[in-house]
Amino acid sequence: MKEFISILISFMFMSIADSIDSAFNNLISIDAIVVTGSFLLIDSIFKSFAEIGIYTYRTTRKNEWKYLWFNIIFGILMGIMVLICKDLIVNIFDLSDIQKDMLSVLLNFYIAYVVLGRLSNGIFEIIRLKGQLKLYRKSLIVYYFSLVGLDAIVYILTKNLTLLFVATIISWIISIIYMLYNLKLKFEFPNKESLKNVIKYGFAYSSERLLSRIFLLLYGVVASHMGTENYSIHTICYSVCLTLEIITNAYQATLMIKVPEGKTYEEQYNNCMYMKNRCFTLITILNFVFALIYLIISHGSLPLYKCFPYIIFYSLGIFGLYPYETYKTLCITQGKSFILLIGSTIGVIIRLLICLLFINTSFALFVFGIVNFIDFYSRSIVYRIVLYKLNKENKLKIERNGDEILNV
Repeated sequence: MKEFISILISFMFMSIADSIDSAFNNLISIDAIVVTGSFLLIDSIFKSFAEIGIYTYRTTRKNEWKYLWFNIIFGILMGIMVLICKDLIVNIFDLSDIQKDMLSVLLNFYIAYVVLGRLSNGIFEIIRLKGQLKLYRKSLIVYYFSLVGLDAIVYILTKNLTLLFVATIISWIISIIYMLYNLKLKFEFPNKESLKNVIKYGFAYSSERLLSRIFLLLYGVVASHMGTENYSIHTICYSVCLTLEIITNAYQATLMIKVPEGKTYEEQYNNCMYMKNRCFTLITILNFVFALIYLIISHGSLPLYKCFPYIIFYSLGIFGLYPYETYKTLCITQGKSFILLIGSTIGVIIRLLICLLFINTSFALFVFGIVNFIDFYSRSIVYRIVLYKLNKENKLKIERNGDEILNV
């Protein structure tokens, strides 16, 4: 519980700072809200494989630089792909000509944005998984103080959306230098073993993230057809929903430290259930309290009253995310990342089908909120069932091998 509280405080600080960062973007105009929401959906897809190195490290827990290199390499590849497909990407959403031009300019900086962002994120996670929480907190302070400070300067002087994104890139550079100086990782290049691990563990995890985010992009594309006002309401509420995930992410980060302490599946499962039962009430309360706080901070030029009562339905995602993060952690620590791909496929298909079914109704925004819960809870059910069956099969195999040895 001590680790959870420490990480939760750090993540709450992150979420508030991220909301302030988003507020600077959203205060510029309704166009900026729509463009930023569209950009982040695009980024969520392409960064899936740009994080393949750190996804692998979550299972291996050694040779840090070997896996950071994969973040850099795949980040460059994803950035180049975005530049090549830029004209196609800006036309995916139902945007005005001004909004398309704004999005196109942001995508020109995408190589630097994705590479430096995923490298910074990877180092942050390595520090956390090593249990160096003091350095983790200091690094967060360095990053977010530079981010908010630069954002404030840019907003006051220019009110330019592109320069706000450049401020984010500069803040990542500052944090990377600070963390590498203090962490002193052994510098290594990738080898055959690290490549095999990336293929074995990271590829399935990245594929799951990619598939999930592609469907979330489609979810956003469908939402964009509700009209500018409803789409802006959805963008704000869903951005709050995504920010709220930082609470369950703190819970999952704690699980990633505590669960591997169990050597067998049963021990790791019991560790998961112990933390799940202890943290549920606190996380649920924080989820709804911070939903209102984040909304007040980040609603920008959209009137606050227009986001009610939709934000309540978007916030119900906590009841799906909580079991999802619990069983996802167990899949990762057991090295069964392929299960994530199965569960996410089912969850996102259900999400999209429900949205398409109700897109033209008067209560579409309520449906777009509640599907967050339905999606993630469906995934958790799949994870739980497949893990149970695999563990049962493994026990039977061990018993059969034991009987064969005794008979011999």
